[in-house]
Amino acid sequence: MMIRAEFEFKDEEEIVKTIYESIKEEREEVIDKKRSSVDLALDGNTLSVYMSGDDIIRLRAVANTWLRLLKVADEMVHVVKGCGTHGF
Repeated sequence: MMIRAEFEFKDEEEIVKTIYESIKEEREEVIDKKRSSVDLALDGNTLSVYMSGDDIIRLRAVANTWLRLLKVADEMVHVVKGCGTHGF
């Protein structure tokens, strides 16, 4: 039995697109696609993340990993945006 979770992240369209572009390749790194999966969908200013796992423990691990990845990507986008054209 697969257990599923869905998360939506909303922000400025440019920020959401940058986050999507920075994490989309990570989907290919899922080790055992029969036991868990992650799908992403970008729609304007909304990034939807669909996760599934064959048990609650696997789903929790997938969610922890991806939510942390999204958080870091979001933080980095805001840091870089805050630097403006001057860089770090």
